[in-house]
Amino acid sequence: MENKKQPVITKLNNQYIEEKTLESIRNRKRIKFIKRRTTLITICGLFFVSLLVTPLFNNYQQLQESTIEKAEAKEQLEALELHQEELDYYVGLLENEDYVLKLARSEYYLTKDDEIVFSFPEDKNPDFAEAANGQSEIDK
Repeated sequence: MENKKQPVITKLNNQYIEEKTLESIRNRKRIKFIKRRTTLITICGLFFVSLLVTPLFNNYQQLQESTIEKAEAKEQLEALELHQEELDYYVGLLENEDYVLKLARSEYYLTKDDEIVFSFPEDKNPDFAEAANGQSEIDK
């Protein structure tokens, strides 16, 4: 390796030079201290901000999940309300005496006086019987 050439400068040993050298050293130490303090304050600030942001992020995720659950619950509620309307309709039909008589005559072959009922194999079941048996027109 090459030896670096030392500059040929003679140092004056007087009070002014010593004061300036000490001042320069103090300034470097002060700047170093300020940088360290600024870095420490920044790190502490980021730590506290992360402590505050983490619950916000968790709350946002829970809000998204609850929004999805709410939408699913609304869909289920609408389906149940539709099913309830259908059941109310059939209850209304069963409260009608004419419908009950017609149902009894078609399903159980009950007859009026002096009436004869002929049953053919290709006779179709009424709609309510298909629903009770779990069949639909598509299945047939």
